[in-house]
Amino acid sequence: MQVILHINQYFLNLLAGFTLAIGLVAPFFAHAYTGVTIVMTAPTQANLEFVDQFKAELAKRKHTNLRTNVITLSVAEKLVVAENSELVIALGVKALEASSKLKHTTPVIGVFTPLPVFNSLLLKSKRDLGNFSAIVLDQPYARQMSLIKKILPEAKTLGILLGPTSSQYGDFLKEEGKKNGFSILEGHVNQQAELIPKLKELLETTDALVAIPDPLIYSQETAQPILLTSYRYQKPIFGYSQSYVRAGGLAAVYSSSKQLAKQTAEIAIKSQQAPGELPLPQSPKYFSIMLNYQVARSLNIPLQDEEAVYKKMLESEAIAGKAK
Repeated sequence: MQVILHINQYFLNLLAGFTLAIGLVAPFFAHAYTGVTIVMTAPTQANLEFVDQFKAELAKRKHTNLRTNVITLSVAEKLVVAENSELVIALGVKALEASSKLKHTTPVIGVFTPLPVFNSLLLKSKRDLGNFSAIVLDQPYARQMSLIKKILPEAKTLGILLGPTSSQYGDFLKEEGKKNGFSILEGHVNQQAELIPKLKELLETTDALVAIPDPLIYSQETAQPILLTSYRYQKPIFGYSQSYVRAGGLAAVYSSSKQLAKQTAEIAIKSQQAPGELPLPQSPKYFSIMLNYQVARSLNIPLQDEEAVYKKMLESEAIAGKAK
């Protein structure tokens, strides 16, 4: 039996691509948690901003008495929390992996984790979706397409490079692209040597490249050759992070640590009395955009003010929400 999850009415992929249903409706008994433990593997700026904002969000709620504990977990250290009385919020992949090994009665929410990684950990841990969830790193495809439509209204064809991790998203992207008037062309990369040749093939026949997270394709080592190649072809890249836009991408939709913390706090408060009923994994609710005006000038692409584009995207989402 295959399981298909839906994130905020947007597409989620097959659980780990092809997996058996793992306790989707398996009940278990748990008491309301009294505290939250935030787990991270390093006190990075993003993690610290998340912690500060999460505490601030709880402080705004007068009727919430959740205490917050923060653990910085070393690689060799075993995670120890007050199981059965804590909600665990795992910041990053390694923290979520360690948290997935806790007792199955301990609710866990992952943040800063890509959807394919979450699915893999869910399968590996044999946990229930009722007590293992996430706000995944992936932005809804509809939101990404909306950004592209606002910036390149004349574009018809978009290219995507897919690797072993992201290959399962091709059909979802094509469907969302079609809704927005785009044809999506795929380039499949199975090993590093294929990356630039496949990229060149796509750039020759598309109006822009949409970056989809995949460790084989998009990394610190590959960022420069990908961006330089796209620049030679005079084709823009729509990334999925601020850093990619700063490095040379044209634009990106992203969610800040503070925005993710606000969404996580909302989940924590709502689920406190029913810790066995965490919501299904969901995409970021709050988001920002970033535009690279220098790249736009180099590619002769006229860009509106960043705030104006953002407001138009919010309006489009509001209209789409009312139509559902």
